[in-house]
Amino acid sequence: MTTTLIIFLTWAIVKALKAAKLSNRYLPMIALLIGIMLSFIISVFIQDDNLITNLLIGAWSGVASTGANETASKSMNAIVSTVGNLITKSK
Repeated sequence: MTTTLIIFLTWAIVKALKAAKLSNRYLPMIALLIGIMLSFIISVFIQDDNLITNLLIGAWSGVASTGANETASKSMNAIVSTVGNLITKSK
């Protein structure tokens, strides 16, 4: 239940930021950080002792809220672009 709540809240916050014309480039990282922060806040609120586990769940929830596929494809495009630039510069 808590994971679903974190995913939904993170998605809603990121959706609001996207509507505010924030660059899409930073949204996955922002979602990750929001998921971690929400998880921390909920852990403190319910006085859960498994903080590390909850932070990892928060990180996963942040990534899940933006779509793991979208995040992975953007990361891969950045890596390919960087490697391509490095190869081009070395010639």
